[in-house]
Amino acid sequence: MDIAIVGAGAAGLMAAKMLAEAGFKVIVLEGRDRIGGRIHTISLTEKERYLEGGAEFIHGNLDVTLNLLEEAGIAKHELNGEMYQVKNGQWNQEDAFFANAEIVIQHLKALKEDISIAEFANQYFSGDQYQSLRESLASYIEGYYSGKTGRISAKAFLKEWLSEDDQQYRPVGGYGKLMDYLKESCLKAGAIIWLSTAVKEIRWKKGSVEIVDERQNKFTVSKALITVPLGVWIAEKTRRSCIRYFPALAEKEEAAKKMGFGSVIKVLLEFEEIFWEEDSIKKTANVETSQVQMFFSKQVIPTWWTQLPERLPVLTGWLSGPQAEKLKDEKDDILLDHALQSLATIFNIDKVVLKKQLRSGRVFNWTRDPFTLGSYSYSTLETSEARKILMEPVQNTLFFAGEALYDGPEMGTVEAALTSGQRVAEEIIVA
Repeated sequence: MDIAIVGAGAAGLMAAKMLAEAGFKVIVLEGRDRIGGRIHTISLTEKERYLEGGAEFIHGNLDVTLNLLEEAGIAKHELNGEMYQVKNGQWNQEDAFFANAEIVIQHLKALKEDISIAEFANQYFSGDQYQSLRESLASYIEGYYSGKTGRISAKAFLKEWLSEDDQQYRPVGGYGKLMDYLKESCLKAGAIIWLSTAVKEIRWKKGSVEIVDERQNKFTVSKALITVPLGVWIAEKTRRSCIRYFPALAEKEEAAKKMGFGSVIKVLLEFEEIFWEEDSIKKTANVETSQVQMFFSKQVIPTWWTQLPERLPVLTGWLSGPQAEKLKDEKDDILLDHALQSLATIFNIDKVVLKKQLRSGRVFNWTRDPFTLGSYSYSTLETSEARKILMEPVQNTLFFAGEALYDGPEMGTVEAALTSGQRVAEEIIVA
């Protein structure tokens, strides 16, 4: 084999497809029993319906993702519907993800030096009159970026915010269809994919790599591409997904610790009916709930969305950042109970009644997932320099890719992972 790729997520499969099609002999080693990494599309009980346990949205008109969808013949749904803030039983429509966004962005643009979002909020919005603004900004940062306000870079946040596209999409049939397309393209081009193959050691010297998995299988190649998440880079040595390098890559491991990596718990609830469109709910909320795309609250599971434009009896709950970190060790049945209680309070209905309507419930606790150990990356004050260190190939023998190693405004997304895998594949091909 010429190249071993560690990880069959979006970055790994994208790179494998390109390298195999360029004539390289490629083997992909994946610790899980499935492809996709943090993409995990599952089937509903209703035939030919799908839900996303992991990555779900296309955040704008992103070239690599959309071009690949077109190549694969996969359509996309543009998201529509309305956003609401639910507080003390009152539903108020929201046009922005956080309050007073205009004045926040104005002050961010005036920053001379980079500081954390927490420091920014304390410096410019410290008075009691800004309490609501601070809470709204922190909630957005923790919810959307899954980061800690004390670590996330204010300038990086501004850059990402200004690049945001109002148009958002979902791949029809889920991101899993795109991963299947990449997989089939890899196999067609001659690549080999081994699942349930957790890499434990990478022994390397210039021009030669020996990879050892947990069953002591050994793979010898001339180059290796590592596409594991940041959570694996910084994992404790006792973790199943932890990889040891010989010689060690101490500088890269230290760099990974300086980058941000959040926590996420996602809850998928499928009901017998679209109960939130019942007249009694519409009357209580005083809202045309059939048009609701997303709603926010201060419940334990605070953020929820529907499947619009598809009308399915499914609600997705989202908890991220420090609050997800606090609950990461809870059992799934406890988290499901939190989810039902959160919805019961939001819709002002009895939890027992709600539970009777529940057809199925699934928890995706990515922070507890052994091959992720978190959610996705975010920019700290040190990320820019740390990323350069982590991205740098080692003696034209070890290469590195993944959403955290993408240098652009779509950090933490599928687009970032695909682009990173594409970049490194091109680098290897032309070397």
